[in-house]
Amino acid sequence: MHTVLVIAKNTFKLEIRNKILYAILGFGVLYAVVMLFLSDLVLQELPMVKSFGLLGIYFFNVIVALFLGTTSFHKDIERKIVYFILAKPVSRAQFVIGKFTGLCLVLLSSSVMLGAVYCGVIAYAHGGFDAMGLLAIAMQFLEMALFLAFAIFVTTFSSSLLSIVYTSAVFFAGHIVSSILVDAKAIGIGGFKLLAVEAMYYVLPNLEKFNIRDFAVHPVATPFTFFFMALCYAAAYIALLLFAAIWIFEKKEL
Repeated sequence: MHTVLVIAKNTFKLEIRNKILYAILGFGVLYAVVMLFLSDLVLQELPMVKSFGLLGIYFFNVIVALFLGTTSFHKDIERKIVYFILAKPVSRAQFVIGKFTGLCLVLLSSSVMLGAVYCGVIAYAHGGFDAMGLLAIAMQFLEMALFLAFAIFVTTFSSSLLSIVYTSAVFFAGHIVSSILVDAKAIGIGGFKLLAVEAMYYVLPNLEKFNIRDFAVHPVATPFTFFFMALCYAAAYIALLLFAAIWIFEKKEL
């Protein structure tokens, strides 16, 4: 456990200094500042301010997760860092888990920073303390952690460019797969086509499970079991992805 934490700490320190990450987060803060003016000029209603704010945080966190997940692992190989680490009494499993933990800490830092800016914007728009908005951001972080785990899994067997392509494709598929299944059943598709759609539904991550932005924007009650099931789903899927990544990484020749 100590080894994993050391790798996570070093990963966090290395990635938090990345200028590209600062640029992404800078645009995120700039987006929030622009929202301050829009809330007075265009977005006169508080739900619209919340909707634009949460969507903006989600957009920038997706970029951060995609950037970190598809580049960090390859950078360690290119800079020979992984050889130096594995030369010590460190297993490949510890390296992968530590890497994932460190990247999650970076993602958590960006979520906290953008969440604080969001709260400031909502307070400025006379929305008070938006607890549901913060919960929506927390759910977005869960989704991004799963997204990050998938990116790490892909990078263990593909190049950096292909990792971006595969991870982006699964991200978009993860948001529409449930709708595709519903539509397929509604129009009466059966046989092999329906089995293929159902296989996609159960194999690909269902990222819509973490989307509660509508609940945060509008005063709609959300059952506690919804959040609990989403947390369990994320934990199980992340565990499977990291297990697969470790298995592939252990078979890989460096």
